[in-house]
Amino acid sequence: MKVIGNTSNSAGEWWRLSKAERKKETQAEKKQDERVKRKEDPHHEYPSAGIKHAGSLIEEGYRVEEGQDRRRTALNKAVHHYGYAETVEKVNALAVMNKNHKENHRRIEDDLEYLKAQFKGK
Repeated sequence: MKVIGNTSNSAGEWWRLSKAERKKETQAEKKQDERVKRKEDPHHEYPSAGIKHAGSLIEEGYRVEEGQDRRRTALNKAVHHYGYAETVEKVNALAVMNKNHKENHRRIEDDLEYLKAQFKGK
């Protein structure tokens, strides 16, 4: 058993600690273990870990400023290349980032609806 916090207790004297102190040390150990896991895997338990490349939709030709046909063509390419789930995740991230730009946000929301209508059941 690791001893965290009070270093005056040796590992063999953990039984002398009160129940509250043992619980506190156990919680500290759990927190430390979570920190170690996050350092080992920077995407540990984070839902948006699938977005690996910020400009990947741009590589497929997607730009919010373009017309509807070009955006949808780019989205079709992105779904073919990255898959439906990852493409929706990327477009949704764009929607969140553009929530204060009303025109861009509206276009991106329309694109999300298009993706769901076209590819969700497939």
